[in-house]
Amino acid sequence: MSHQLRRLLAFPLLAIAGFIGLNMYWRYQRDELWGHAPLFLYLFVYAAVLLLLTLRPDGSVRPNNLLSVLSGVLLGLGFPGYLPFPFALLIAFVPLLVLHTRLRDTGAGYGRMFWHGFSAFLLYNVLATYWVTNTSLAAGLFAILVNSLLMTLPWLAFHWTSRKSPRVAYLALGAFWISFEHLHYNWSLNWPWLTLGNGFAQFPALIQWYELTGALGGTVWILGANYLAFRWYQSTERRGRPLLALGLVVLLPMAFSLLRYATYRPAGDAGTISVAAIQPNFEPHYEKFADDDSAQLDTFLNLSRAALAVGPVDYLLYPETSFARVEENRPLSNPSIRGLFEALSGQPARYLVTGFDGYYIFAAGEPVTEAVRYFDRADGSILALEALNATLQIDLATGEYQTYRKGVFVPGAESFPFKSVFFFLEDWVNSLGGTVAGRGTQSRRLPLVGEKAKVAPVICYESVFGDYFTDYIREGAQAIFVMTNDGWWDKTAGHRQHLWFSSLRAIETRRAVVRSANTGISSFTDQRGHISSQTRYDEATFLRGEMALNNAITLYVRFGDVVARIALLLAAMLLLGNLTRSISPDAFSRKKA
Repeated sequence: MSHQLRRLLAFPLLAIAGFIGLNMYWRYQRDELWGHAPLFLYLFVYAAVLLLLTLRPDGSVRPNNLLSVLSGVLLGLGFPGYLPFPFALLIAFVPLLVLHTRLRDTGAGYGRMFWHGFSAFLLYNVLATYWVTNTSLAAGLFAILVNSLLMTLPWLAFHWTSRKSPRVAYLALGAFWISFEHLHYNWSLNWPWLTLGNGFAQFPALIQWYELTGALGGTVWILGANYLAFRWYQSTERRGRPLLALGLVVLLPMAFSLLRYATYRPAGDAGTISVAAIQPNFEPHYEKFADDDSAQLDTFLNLSRAALAVGPVDYLLYPETSFARVEENRPLSNPSIRGLFEALSGQPARYLVTGFDGYYIFAAGEPVTEAVRYFDRADGSILALEALNATLQIDLATGEYQTYRKGVFVPGAESFPFKSVFFFLEDWVNSLGGTVAGRGTQSRRLPLVGEKAKVAPVICYESVFGDYFTDYIREGAQAIFVMTNDGWWDKTAGHRQHLWFSSLRAIETRRAVVRSANTGISSFTDQRGHISSQTRYDEATFLRGEMALNNAITLYVRFGDVVARIALLLAAMLLLGNLTRSISPDAFSRKKA
C-alpha cells in the first residue's frame, strides 16, 4: 500500500473531524454545549494519525502500534463512564508490557518507548476525560495532552530500570506509577482524576478494603493483577502457578470486600441527621452567572419550601457557589443571603449550608496572603481583598454563622500553577481580565459545628483527594456534605465519575455523604459507599434523606497514604540505583572468582 493511498484513507477521518470541529464552533456561537462531540473529534484525529503511522510502506500493519492502542482502549473503557466493567483495568497494562518486552529485546531506544506509552495514555485520557473540553477547548486539550505526557514519565522510568536493574523492573513500574499518582495529588498542576484505584468507584461492594489503604491501594491491586496476567501470558503453557496467583490476587480482596459490605455496621451510636439537598439546575456557562439574582433566589426558596413541606430537617444543603458577592465577615449583608435567612426563619429547618462565591477585605495594616488582589478606591486609597470559593452555615434560629474556605483548587480555573516561576506573566494575565492571585484558603479542614453534628463542608474538586479528605475526619467530622457544580461538563461521563468518587471517600472514612449538585447528580451515600438515593441530571428538584453519624476512625484516616510513602521510598532507591549504575556500570557487578 503506497504512502499516497494511506493518506487517502486518513483523509476521510480528518474530514469528519473537521466537520465535527465546525459543528462545535457553530454550537458555541449559539451558546450550546458540546456534549460528546469532543470525544468523536479526538477519536477521529487519533485514528487518522494512527493510520498513517501504523501501516508500513508495503501495506502491512505495525503490530506494536496496535498493542499500545489496545492498552489505551482497555484503560479508557475500564474507567467509569462507559461500560460497567472495571475488570478491564486488571489486564489493561498487559499489551503494553508485552510490547515493552518486544522492544527491549530488539534494543529499542527511549524514543520508541515514549511514543508507544504516550499513544496508549493519550487514548486513555481521551476516552476517560474528553468531557473536560466542555469547559473550554483549550482546557480540554491541555488536560489530555499534558496528563498523557506525565503518564509516560513512570513508563520511561520503568524502561530505564529494565535496562539497568532488570530483576526489579516490574516492582519499579509499580513504585514509579504510584509515586506519580501521589505526586499528582500534591502539586500545583494536580489532576488525580485518573488514579487507577478510582476505576472501581462504581462498585463499592468490591473495594471495601479501601478503608485500610485508600484508593492508592486499589492502584497496587490493579498493577499487581496486570503483572500476574502478563506473567501468565508469557508463560509457555499458560497455566499453573501464574494463573493461580492471578486468581488469588483478584478474588481474595473482592471476597473480603463482599463480606465486609454485607456485615458492616457503624461503630457505636452517634445518632442521625436529616438533610434536604437542593438541586436548582442553573446552567453554569450561560445562565447561572448571568441570571437575575432574584429569579435564582426564588428557585432556591421554592425548592426549599417544597422539601420542608414533606417534613422537618436538620439541614438544608445548597450547591457550590450558589450565591455571589458575599463578604465573608458580613454574609447577612448580602441581599440574597439576607432574603434566605428571613424567608426560612421559622421554617422546620435548623441550619442552612450553602456554597458561595465571596471575598474577604483586609483591614488596614493586616497581613495579606498570596491571594491578595488590590483595587483603587474612589477616595484614592487601596482596597486589598482575596476572592473566595467558600461555604456558609447559618443557624436559622439565631442567625449565627460559620464559614469554610475551599482548600484545593482546579488548576487554571481557580489557581495559577507555579506562580512563583511564571510571575512575569502577571501583567499579561491581568490585561486579559484574569488573575494569578488565585483564591483565599485556610490551613485546616475544620468541620461545621451544629447542635447535633459536625459535618465536613467539601467543595467540589476537594472530594477527589483522598488523603486530603481525611483531615476533615481528624478534625472531628461525623458526616460529609459535598457541594458541587458539575454542569460545566454537560451530560457526559464527568458528572457521573464525580458522583461515584464520593463512594470512595465514604469507604475510606466510613462517613455518610450527601451531595448537592447544581445540575445533578445529587445523592445520599451510606458509610459502605452505597448510593441509597439520587436525583436525575438536569432537573430542578430536591432530595431528602437521613444520614448516620460516625465517630470511628479507619486505619486509612489514622495513618494516611502509607502506600504512597512506601512507593516514594522504593522509587527513590530505584532511581538512585539506576543513576549509580549509569555513572559507574561496574559498581554493582560481581567480581570474578
